Amino acid sequence: MSKKPHSVKVPTQYRAAAKILKTALQQQKSVKTLIFAEKHARARSLQAVLKKFSENRVAVENAIEETGLLKDNPSFDPSLAKVLVTELAFGRKELNGESKPVQTVRSYKERLLKLISDSGFQKKEPNPRYVRINTNLYSLSEALEYLSQENWRRKELPADTSYADFLTAIKSLEEDEFMTDMHIEGVLIFQAKWANYWVTHELVHSKRLILQNKATSLAAELLAPPTGATVLDMCAAPGMKTLHLCNVMQNKGCIYSVEQDRVRYKTLCDITEQAGCEIVKPILGDALNLTSDSYEDVEYILVDPSCSGSGMQSRMTVCDEPKDDSRLYKLQGLQIKILSHAMGSFPNVKRIAYCTCSLWKEENEQVVERCLQLNPSYKLLSCKKALRNKWHNVGDKDYPNIGKNCLYCLPDSDLTDGIFLALFEKRREDDKD
Repeated sequence: MSKKPHSVKVPTQYRAAAKILKTALQQQKSVKTLIFAEKHARARSLQAVLKKFSENRVAVENAIEETGLLKDNPSFDPSLAKVLVTELAFGRKELNGESKPVQTVRSYKERLLKLISDSGFQKKEPNPRYVRINTNLYSLSEALEYLSQENWRRKELPADTSYADFLTAIKSLEEDEFMTDMHIEGVLIFQAKWANYWVTHELVHSKRLILQNKATSLAAELLAPPTGATVLDMCAAPGMKTLHLCNVMQNKGCIYSVEQDRVRYKTLCDITEQAGCEIVKPILGDALNLTSDSYEDVEYILVDPSCSGSGMQSRMTVCDEPKDDSRLYKLQGLQIKILSHAMGSFPNVKRIAYCTCSLWKEENEQVVERCLQLNPSYKLLSCKKALRNKWHNVGDKDYPNIGKNCLYCLPDSDLTDGIFLALFEKRREDDKD
């Protein structure tokens, strides 16, 4: 005897995705962070449907509203409805199981799909897929040889190519083409359509290749600790920037990698171990409690604190949240505290990189300005000059002595996530600038 529809459970993947979506919308949290914390979920499947919702949110919500799906079914969980409609319209195009919510959405299928089609909704063209070589385990020559054997064609540009021409070349990549990045050695660039292909690739699972957006790779590139240096990554999880620092240092030296959340700390430990990071020393704790007594040898510091995440379009921040001044004020206070601690607590520091995934000046130029006031022994270096002036977007001109030296990665113009970067250097005694 078959079960009645109302007694059939909603498939676990739909329920788990709906739970994460609900939390993300209510608490304005990153979906990716919530997936990391989901102990028993199949993360890849969750990411797929939630990313589709993030990309098509307007179309999904408008279709649900216009069909009256939730009005007609008041007991239907709105987050589950959004997940199911997303899967039906933009995901696998079909729904698993015979649970009541699944059957309900199926009964609205024609109307939902017609509304989405008739709305003329155009999804924003996604940015390219960036794949970074983990040189702990794999070399550039090995990666290029593998791609050649797999019939990928490398699109090569002249050495004197301008940044504008470089961006144009990315936009015109053919399906079987890839490029190497002009700023960061070991970053490969593919058409956006290959995003899911690389997610499931064996070279990614073995950590020989790392899925890391170019913008977040710039932090380690600009900090540029030499081989054998001692580095402190103050807000390290999940560990991608720590891993990149390890690559920059050729896996020689020492990296203290700090995270205070236990779940994220475990992720940090797992990723760095799997990626062959021999010089990383993970620390479970608050970076503000670290002092020169135990870490006097620190020479380079990466400060990547909690922020609003307003620039991280690819991190599945499904909340197109309005600017929240009170939240920014609290975040700014923490950011100033952490960056000032980095500047004032470690006597042998030579250089500090400050990075946020925010596009708000409250978390960026204003933090830099205040920390320079509090710590006059430091000066700003030009991020643009560090990239051979092959960059377009710098900081806010309303901060004339700061903005010109800082750097923004902007999704629409740089084809990356939205990132802010500032680079500090300790003044020499004879430095009068």
